[in-house]
Amino acid sequence: MDEQQRRAKLRMGFPTPNYNGVKTAPGLIVVVADFRFVRAFPVLNDGSDLDRRYQTNAERILLQSVAASTMSAHLAAAALGYAVWWITAIGQDDIQKQIRPLLGVPEPLAIIDVMCFGPPAKPPYKRWKKTLAHIMSWGRFDPANALSDAQVEDWIRTQRHKVMYRDESKVD
Repeated sequence: MDEQQRRAKLRMGFPTPNYNGVKTAPGLIVVVADFRFVRAFPVLNDGSDLDRRYQTNAERILLQSVAASTMSAHLAAAALGYAVWWITAIGQDDIQKQIRPLLGVPEPLAIIDVMCFGPPAKPPYKRWKKTLAHIMSWGRFDPANALSDAQVEDWIRTQRHKVMYRDESKVD
């Protein structure tokens, strides 16, 4: 709730969910990663530009692995008929400091995500999303799907709110 209020005061223009659902969710899953494992991937450890590229790749591989696991949990919950809510504000340092001692998460570990799950309190609503033609290409990337910087800025200004917390039938 603090992060939500901070964004509103800063006029960040980000859609704000009602976080009260966290209090009543039957279950919470906290996703934790140990970034020390990036050392398991090949790196040069010599401080060179090539070494930095390998280090970056190792971090990406670890995050991709955590993301895949998290998505699998989302899909499993949905397959069981549960609603799932991914709480994205969890990356903020102050939130980490509040949750870490509450859950007893040791310092070397990073809290990556929290998701609520349980039987839906209300029927799910349909949200706006891109069409399949806008997210898929066959054989080669379709250049028509690559947005310019101006188009990305326009999407953020005019469409982002439709992706989050809105019924598609009520959107212009």
